[in-house]
Amino acid sequence: MEDKLITLASLPYSKAEILRSLLESEGIDCLLENVGFLQDAMDTGVQIRVREQDARQAFPVLEKMLGKVFNDQTKRENYVLVPIDFSTYSLKAALVGFDIAEKLESKMVLYHSSPQPEFLTIPYSDVIVYDSALFLNYEMTEKATTKKFEEFLSKLTSRIDYHRWKKARPEYIVKVGEAEDDIISYTQIHPPKLIVMGVRGGDAQAGDFLGSTTASVIFNTKVPVLAIPEKASDDWLKSFKKVVYATNFEAHDFVAIDKLLKLMKPFETKVVCLHVNQGNNGGLDEAMLEGMREALCEKYPDAGFDCQLIHQENLSEAIDQFIQENQIDVLALTTHRRNMITRLFNPGVARQLVLHTRTPLLIFHE
Repeated sequence: MEDKLITLASLPYSKAEILRSLLESEGIDCLLENVGFLQDAMDTGVQIRVREQDARQAFPVLEKMLGKVFNDQTKRENYVLVPIDFSTYSLKAALVGFDIAEKLESKMVLYHSSPQPEFLTIPYSDVIVYDSALFLNYEMTEKATTKKFEEFLSKLTSRIDYHRWKKARPEYIVKVGEAEDDIISYTQIHPPKLIVMGVRGGDAQAGDFLGSTTASVIFNTKVPVLAIPEKASDDWLKSFKKVVYATNFEAHDFVAIDKLLKLMKPFETKVVCLHVNQGNNGGLDEAMLEGMREALCEKYPDAGFDCQLIHQENLSEAIDQFIQENQIDVLALTTHRRNMITRLFNPGVARQLVLHTRTPLLIFHE
């Protein structure tokens, strides 16, 4: 009886060849498919297929290659990572991510993780029993994922000039696993310049503004993350002129601003430092803000800094009002301000806030 094959993952050709070598070194036979279609603009990557009875042994090899290994996070690779789940949020993030990658002269990598099949959670034992129903379910999931991915690419490429798309030569990674764990693991071994993803995904709860996967990636990866709301403009990058950085006059703010300036340098944007005084020590805050302005202007004379102070009790409304009145394109925060991020995206905050509906959020580590 002929051995049944399943798709282990869909990867760029170079990574597919590496995985094949790793699998063969473990005595696992594999087959590469779609290699002959790499020039097609709708190419969905090279499929690595293995016998179903080898799946249990093959998946750990795949996981080790794509992540779950510590790596130096200061050495970034020249690509922009865009995690997708085929939702409208993902489509918006992919459009913005493509423009950013093009601006940075980097590759764009679309990354999708399908739900992990149940047999992968069964503990290893001396006796291996193959459940045909589980593999049938995996096969159905694989086909459904391939169809959704092709439909997603069709929507994406219909909104991007064909020649730009062909020149950019995006890469795709599709595998099984838990999305947030896989994204974090992959960036540990392959740190990108930037992660661009939707503020939330298709499985977010109705009242959530920040999806659980996005939140997990923001707080657990060392890579800057740009979270894109669904209603952000498709050509957002063309009008990207101002970034507001929320400061609390802490020592780490100067380190954070230095990193922000380096990150923003290719985009020729203006950085505005904003502090919201919520009712106490207004005079002290004004003095500290002036000192901060002088120090920044002295250190970065060509950066064109602007520092602003707002007196308002409600933090979220103050920031939102500032964004509207000053045509701010990005709200920048560090993970050090975790409480502030949580408060801004709390379900109890007014649903019509601009920062939730149109303004991207840039989160980076100090």
